[in-house]
Amino acid sequence: MQRFRIITTICLTSILLMVAGNVWYLYGLYDTIKIQTVRTVSECVRRADILEIITRINSSSSFGNDDSFIKLTLIVQGEKTPDGGYDYPNILERLGQTMSGYFHLIEKSDTLMAGRNYAIVDSIFRKELNNAGLYPSEAMICPSSEKPDNLKNMWSVDFSISEGQPPVYTAYFSALNGHILSQMSGIIATSAGMLALTGFLIWYLLHSVGKLRTIEQMKDDFTHNMTHELKTPVAVAYSAADSMLRYYDQSDEVRNRKFLKIIMQRLSFLSGMIENILSMSMERFKTMKLNIEAVELRPLVTEIAGMYELKADKPVTIMIDIPEGLSIMADSLHLGNVISNLIDNAVKYSGDSVTVAIAADSGTISVTDDGIGIAKENLPYIFDKFYRVASGDRYETGGYGLGLFYVRQITELLGWSVDVSSRPGKGTVFTIKLRKDEKR
Repeated sequence: MQRFRIITTICLTSILLMVAGNVWYLYGLYDTIKIQTVRTVSECVRRADILEIITRINSSSSFGNDDSFIKLTLIVQGEKTPDGGYDYPNILERLGQTMSGYFHLIEKSDTLMAGRNYAIVDSIFRKELNNAGLYPSEAMICPSSEKPDNLKNMWSVDFSISEGQPPVYTAYFSALNGHILSQMSGIIATSAGMLALTGFLIWYLLHSVGKLRTIEQMKDDFTHNMTHELKTPVAVAYSAADSMLRYYDQSDEVRNRKFLKIIMQRLSFLSGMIENILSMSMERFKTMKLNIEAVELRPLVTEIAGMYELKADKPVTIMIDIPEGLSIMADSLHLGNVISNLIDNAVKYSGDSVTVAIAADSGTISVTDDGIGIAKENLPYIFDKFYRVASGDRYETGGYGLGLFYVRQITELLGWSVDVSSRPGKGTVFTIKLRKDEKR
């Protein structure tokens, strides 16, 4: 178990580190996409700037009546490479800067051209954003010297004609977190799915290991209890047989018969115990044939109650509230064993005395006691094979955790169900619910 804990701790630590690494990766991916998004916005700003100037150029009298096209001569300077050639890095961005510079030069040189219309700039800017797949709820362009109100949670991009020059104006737009997260939705969904699946597998593993530990503890308890139960009849039979061998007197028939009777009783007890254990096998239950017949309930319960009131080693009062003539379709032998097991538990797990109330009608059979009760956390397991509730010195009470398992198996074979409710220190109620088509 120590090795399992070490391996589990190492695995959980590794998983947590991988989760932390994945979160760090997602954070870096978010920043990368944000930078790309802001760059796209900058390109939209540049295009809006150029298109707005073109709009004013087309409406200016300096360029005549033909406004169907504009002629440009663009010069892009390359960078010399070590091998004597030329390279043109970021050529599209440089072309955009060259175009901006050209149109702004025209704007300055044409005294007849109308002034900048920021409403048109805003309109073109939003259209360019939409064309690029960006849909902020608000978007505007203002001179860099001006700063509009209500800029909370808004992003901004400064626009310069070329690198190194002061910004001409600033574009403001609503935060595009939704757009960025939508770009990351695939990896976020798969990461969350893997994390959820890993968490479920860890829970399932720990839950299964916990159940295995419980089963192992139940097995150990069963072995302990069975050893304790077997020792007494074996010791008694051994003592009787030893006495006969050591002090055998052929003429003392009464003494011999007494010892033989003791041996037979103990062997019969052992045989019954073994049969009870074998009857707990699931395969045995699957092949068990029930002798279903009409069973009159009150006489059956009265006979079993009388036996317990006589043989118990403490005062036992059993009250019976069953109508005369009430009968149900059941196997009388196994039904009697079910009632006997429930009474036996009530007697064992009680104080110096116990009162048991057995009631029945056409739909239910209930067995109520005023014993020590069962804690809430133990109730879901009391019908499990070999399970016994540890409760101080009561844990040493005779038995091997099969009685209530037998009760549940028989009631299910009969098509019934059994429920339990209990309050520690107050008592327990077992309720058997009969199937409707088995009432009579």
